[in-house]
Amino acid sequence: MLEQAGHPVSKQQTALELIIFDCDGVLVDSEVLSIDALHRLILSEGGKLTKDEVIVQFQGRSMKSAREELFASQGVELTPAALNAMNKDLFAQFYQELQPIPGIEDFIEHLSLPYCVASSSHPERINVSLTATRLNTYFSGKVFSSTMVKNGKPAPDLFLLAAQKMGVPANTTLVIEDSPAGIQAAKRAGMLSIGLIAGAHAQHPSHKQKLIDAGADCVVDSYEGVLKFINEMASY
Repeated sequence: MLEQAGHPVSKQQTALELIIFDCDGVLVDSEVLSIDALHRLILSEGGKLTKDEVIVQFQGRSMKSAREELFASQGVELTPAALNAMNKDLFAQFYQELQPIPGIEDFIEHLSLPYCVASSSHPERINVSLTATRLNTYFSGKVFSSTMVKNGKPAPDLFLLAAQKMGVPANTTLVIEDSPAGIQAAKRAGMLSIGLIAGAHAQHPSHKQKLIDAGADCVVDSYEGVLKFINEMASY
């Protein structure tokens, strides 16, 4: 048995056939910008959440689920017009400031396994994120959004859909995630998961522990760590 982050990895799961990347915080370093924008919007609409509470409740989840929870818990309605205005400003900021996660391009360039991206974000936002960081050429025809399934993360639906469309069994799939909700989704899908803490939002030690508690098979702070995990599995 290969032990990582306290979670045993079975021999049956060591033959990887697919890697699924989350987008925000895994491919692009967008979470600080995104959380700031969402927090400002919530406050402007009468919500009373701190930025830390926004992170805990909504990081890694779809905007649909965030809107539903805000309305149920605080009666705050994020209207389509308000969301469109937020996205317009955020996307402009992405084109000016957004950076890829360090090491991602080199990692993809040397990746021998099939891969795709499965994100809680809307397709337009995924496209803007990948285009702004020039990662879009790597993912043409391999992008899956929570808008394609009934239930977003932490439900397993999106990852299961991605694996199905890529023609790969769930138990030979590795998910790279930065949020507890994403790790939980991978676990419920029967997939291996790596918690990646390379983004600016994930530097606090508590974030690593949250990913471990969510069930991550391994938590690393760089794509060098991801590669080491994959190589260890391949040599098992």
